[in-house]
Amino acid sequence: MGGTSTAAGPAPHGGGAAAAARIERAAAALPAPGIVVAPDLEEASRRAARRTAEILERAVLRNGVAHLALTGGSAGVALAGMLSEQLGALPAPVLGSIHLWFGDERFVPLGDEQRNDLLAAPLIEAGVPESAVHRLAGPEQVAGLEEATARLARDLAEHGPRDGSFDVVHLGLGPDAHVCSLFPAHPAALSTGVSAVAVDHSPKPPPQRCSLTFDAIHRSGAVMVVAGGAGKARAVAASLGAPDAVAAPASCARGRTTTWYLDTAAAAGAPS
Repeated sequence: MGGTSTAAGPAPHGGGAAAAARIERAAAALPAPGIVVAPDLEEASRRAARRTAEILERAVLRNGVAHLALTGGSAGVALAGMLSEQLGALPAPVLGSIHLWFGDERFVPLGDEQRNDLLAAPLIEAGVPESAVHRLAGPEQVAGLEEATARLARDLAEHGPRDGSFDVVHLGLGPDAHVCSLFPAHPAALSTGVSAVAVDHSPKPPPQRCSLTFDAIHRSGAVMVVAGGAGKARAVAASLGAPDAVAAPASCARGRTTTWYLDTAAAAGAPS
């Protein structure tokens, strides 16, 4: 496996215009995103959390289990608080059947303040079992990022959603229009044929991360992008145009349904 890609199943395809074109075609074949505009990020997150709880409850009643991929950053922090309220109102058997994953994770020691999985704490307090929280191994547990990503990929294959389809994927939005750890012009963002990829030399610290790929995002039932602030308006504008995997990865972040939950400042970049 190469220095920037590791995942379950076959070796990842990646690199260049051909991979970008595959991702863009797959995104274009999915329904266009809907947009929900709220007065502020708190309310946008509340609406996304409410809808998430509805979808997860239906999934548990239908399949006996539900799978949610969380995001980090400012959106992840806002969502975690709202989710704890919404999920905490669900019946205990439903809560006990929800599995938590992470759209991306930083390859730093467990408990490090940079880790996204710390955001699972209020959801565990609400009743999601700790055993159902699927964390990336830290550098103190494995030989390196490649092994950590391979372990996560095996976890996805053995305990993840049926057919690789998450019920809900939450995504934040970077000012550069990245989602997860799929950054503009970074080779890892163009990995296809796999569900998880090791991201080395990240343009944002820390430099080593693990991320879901566009393949995993595209298979998901509901993708929710949550963003707030005027600093995200330009990224919103780039991401709600035609899919462009290289310049604006978020433009390719679509599932079977996709909804952007924006505050009024971020929504200034949305098409009218």
